[in-house]
Amino acid sequence: MSDRSSTGESGSIYYDDQEIIPDNGLKIETAPFGLEKLYDYEPGGHHPVHLDDVFNNRYRVIHKLGSGGFANVWLCRDLAAGLPKYVAAKVIAAEGSTAECPESRVGKLLETGCEREATAIYFSLPLDQFEIHGPNGTHYVFVYPVLGPRVSKLLHLSRLDDPGPQLRKICLEIAQAMATLHAHGICHGDFRPANILARIRGFDGLSEETVLEILGRPETTKVILVSGETHTLKTAPQYLIYPVKWDEVLLNPNNTSLTTGSACLTDFGESFESSSPPVEVGIPQVYYSPEQALEGKVGEASDLWALGCTLFEVRTGRKLFDTFDGDVDECLCKIALLLGKYPEPWWSETWASRRHFFQDEGDGDGKVVKVPRKPSTGNRTDAPQFHRPVYERPIPRSLEEIIREGAIFDVNKGPHVVVKDITTQESKIFADLLGRILNYNPKKRLSAEEVGQHEWFKL
Repeated sequence: MSDRSSTGESGSIYYDDQEIIPDNGLKIETAPFGLEKLYDYEPGGHHPVHLDDVFNNRYRVIHKLGSGGFANVWLCRDLAAGLPKYVAAKVIAAEGSTAECPESRVGKLLETGCEREATAIYFSLPLDQFEIHGPNGTHYVFVYPVLGPRVSKLLHLSRLDDPGPQLRKICLEIAQAMATLHAHGICHGDFRPANILARIRGFDGLSEETVLEILGRPETTKVILVSGETHTLKTAPQYLIYPVKWDEVLLNPNNTSLTTGSACLTDFGESFESSSPPVEVGIPQVYYSPEQALEGKVGEASDLWALGCTLFEVRTGRKLFDTFDGDVDECLCKIALLLGKYPEPWWSETWASRRHFFQDEGDGDGKVVKVPRKPSTGNRTDAPQFHRPVYERPIPRSLEEIIREGAIFDVNKGPHVVVKDITTQESKIFADLLGRILNYNPKKRLSAEEVGQHEWFKL
């Protein structure tokens, strides 16, 4: 399986100066947004799947729930059930289908004495597991209950006068999920909104026709050769399927009661035992703790930092330390601008490029001071695009200030968004909670259990 994860890397072919064609010579007819990569349909990669395929003589594919480089997730009807029953079948790429498959790590929750009933409250546990064999190899398949969208994208809550109580309830469950993991010696390693999904009331008992009326019928795009002809490769499907568009589903007035208002933690692919932290984990850099970014240290403390970022994102619909491209230096800058100077030796020694961005000393209020922008010389070789006058949006310099900007719901997929105010009282209390989680000293951060006991959840 190819290890390429972005366009333009070694091994891809440029086509018409824009499109990237994988080594297998295939392309699709329409936009690739939301789809898996064609170059992952090769030995070691994804299993080619079409609608109405049946896994293990039991699970028939009727739609796609999600896609990625590690696995694709399919909405299936369970043919072994009497009444209509639906499940999510996660088909792991062949290269990842080994005895050390990260997906199976969730089983450690059960091995550590945590009862299945308790874990089922916060986590998505496999209902079934088996192997399938195809042209690209052997694939592990994990069958789960069907879940909804990520909890930071519950756009239908924009219809409420005050979505705060519902979002705080979800945030409490998120904190309790982490507390359960940490109590059993497990770190999640990739704790972020993308891996926390909303529970739905389920489709069991409904006809397939009704389910597809709710979710929308599958949209496909044909897979063809670069020449435009139909391909005959066994390693790739004849078409790719776009995942369910949850934004559209939840904004439909007929589906207002589809979600239960509860959260479910998923994707344990980066999880590890607290006593044996790995060298690194694959969490996106915008959720890195300072000690992870500067020293490569991961553990319960870095999980907690990610929890703080996640709580903010779920409550406000915005990333706390949003960046243009996820660059580590940019992330560190965003953190310093909001939370202040890093302690030594991080500030003066560990962060090698810090002096490119900030002066050694802060201002009278203890805030970091940017290095003045270099004036343009007018010479085009002097990279004038970096020095020309630009409008800079005022940057919030405290947690309370950034919280007061409100909760944003991008219901129109454009510049016009719905903004719900967050009261001054809640802003102060929420800022206190986040400040206690996002402490630069890893040892002084609130534990996940302590987070769940904070006053913010009692508003």
